[in-house]
Amino acid sequence: MSETPIRPQTPADSTTARVAEVLLAFAGSKEPIGITHIAQTTGLSKAVVHRIVQTLCSTGFLWQNPETRKYQVGFAAFSLVDSANQTTRFRRLGMEIITDLAEIAGETTTLSSRIGHRRVYIGQVESRQLVRISVEVGATHPLTVGASGAAILAFLPDDEIEASLRAPVPALSESTITAPEMLRARLERVRQEGFARTTGERVRDSTSFAAPVRNRFNEVIGAISVAALTSRLTPEREVSLANQAMAAADQLTAGLKAPLNP
Repeated sequence: MSETPIRPQTPADSTTARVAEVLLAFAGSKEPIGITHIAQTTGLSKAVVHRIVQTLCSTGFLWQNPETRKYQVGFAAFSLVDSANQTTRFRRLGMEIITDLAEIAGETTTLSSRIGHRRVYIGQVESRQLVRISVEVGATHPLTVGASGAAILAFLPDDEIEASLRAPVPALSESTITAPEMLRARLERVRQEGFARTTGERVRDSTSFAAPVRNRFNEVIGAISVAALTSRLTPEREVSLANQAMAAADQLTAGLKAPLNP
């Protein structure tokens, strides 16, 4: 019985789509497979499959058994799986931690992930207080704006910091710092203190405290923040919230660096 080709809903003449089809053929097979099997599964010609497979072998995404001449997933593909697991783990653990943090702090907490020179809110737990700070999950902002952005940017390599500082900084409020020299001074302070603090930079009468989150390679990949109304903060309360943000970020970092369960 011939197999019915399973093809993604992508343009048939797209090289990228064809490569994806070949890789997906391995997702449905527990054993090494050959060119004929891949061609039947994808509906591609053997000649096209052979060219794609050779490219994938040369880049480590596939590996050919020299005895059986069949192919299986290579180590490069496993690195993508590991990366996907880390991303999923980041949000899952992060949401658990900022939920606990919101309960302890009594204020809104957020989880941000770095995307190039920007960051995106991927999670939020709002305060139970009647008047509270709220962000838009999914919204992106430059790393040069806000406490979470500063907490991330301060610990990036110098060339990446300068690349971010070269881009125009949007003045979201009268409190937004836009001058590069002032931003550099802020980043130095963040590095010394271990957290970032901003007031009214995006939302009037709001103060945020954010700390960086690192992955298992010790790279800063995001930040955890606590946001409160400035009018209800005291110096002692500010110290407490800053420490709580740092403790939460350290907890998430430790979770990301811990070995994955087999």
